[in-house]
Amino acid sequence: MRKWATWLLLAVFSCPAMASKSLSIEEFEQFLAKLQNKSDARVAQELADVELTEHVSLERLANWEKNYPGAQSHEALIRLADSAAFLKPPASDLPRISPPDSDTQERMLALASEYVKSTVARLPDFSALRETTHFEDTPSQETLMPMASSASKWHTHPLGIPIGRNEEKPLRCTGTSSMTVTYRGGKELVDTTMTKREKEDQPQADMTTSGEFGPILSVVIGDAMRGQVAWSHWEQSSGDPMAVMQYAVPQDDSNFAVAIPNGAKTDLIYPAYHGEIAIDPATGSILHLSVVGDMTGLYQSMQANMLVEYAPVAIGARTCMCPVHGVALSRVPVPGAAPDERSGTISMRTQLNDVEFTHYHQFGSEARILANDIRKAAPAGSAGAIMDGTPTPSASQPAADSQAPATSPAPDHPR
Repeated sequence: MRKWATWLLLAVFSCPAMASKSLSIEEFEQFLAKLQNKSDARVAQELADVELTEHVSLERLANWEKNYPGAQSHEALIRLADSAAFLKPPASDLPRISPPDSDTQERMLALASEYVKSTVARLPDFSALRETTHFEDTPSQETLMPMASSASKWHTHPLGIPIGRNEEKPLRCTGTSSMTVTYRGGKELVDTTMTKREKEDQPQADMTTSGEFGPILSVVIGDAMRGQVAWSHWEQSSGDPMAVMQYAVPQDDSNFAVAIPNGAKTDLIYPAYHGEIAIDPATGSILHLSVVGDMTGLYQSMQANMLVEYAPVAIGARTCMCPVHGVALSRVPVPGAAPDERSGTISMRTQLNDVEFTHYHQFGSEARILANDIRKAAPAGSAGAIMDGTPTPSASQPAADSQAPATSPAPDHPR
């Protein structure tokens, strides 16, 4: 039986549309500078025709958003950065430091493995607000070439390998949502106590992820250690440079689960996957982690990618490394879609989730018994023990000062 697997639920997705302007980070910043003093709508319109060829750091994105604070510009910048989340950073951003020798690399990996084992086990019970901005495109009609038939409902026609597609529309923001996620006893739980109005306010996003609070670390690091891990590059963080390793996990060792809608049921597959692991070389802390599914066979035209970035977060009296930003990118057939018998096409859609984790609160509070003279001074009707909000690991209720609203999903970038 497989152990807990990192879970990416896909229901509607397609690759980002082809843009007419493919720009490096340097070229994009020059292009962006020309848009100064333009209206928010005009900036967003210009950015809709652009795609980036290099990864964007959170610090660089925050600077762009500071200079272009409009709501439409904000959404366009997030879309651009997230669509490039799985690419390499520009060479100018990489520290000019020699790669570590093989012994040092092994020590860093051992530190990371030990960090994951100890961190996941020691995380306190807490809640966090998961805020998601959802993007998707207009479903495209993808042409398929003949292949062996399949019992899959969306694949009843003997078709399988994509050979072309019609023009796709750019990703557009379809809404935002927020949801309280709790981590209790080593398990990640989603708040399901939303009111009817809160549920109605959630965007109709068909993709979600889970496992950002620890399980993804255990699964990916465990799988990677049994697969192939190699040195990639040094990368600058807000502090010291971080060591970035690249890994590849074969399908037989994969515990990365991808759920694909198939009519009234769901196909669960465990594809091979690869990605990067950024490590603090001094402590072994994981600073960011990416997962890119290597889809094959009937699923090779699909995508299932996720990225999680971690940073120090105050939870009660402790500081823990927790997720602060996530990206999920997916491309699958539209639910219920089947290949057209005449044209050999099937409707595909791309979805992108940008997720921020904020408002961390530890569960629990401590009762403090007051002296008689103080109790006598307490106003009528007050409790004999005053709850002062000091965290304790044994309590099961959220602290009284927790204001995290309960409302919905995805990988979970504070900006």
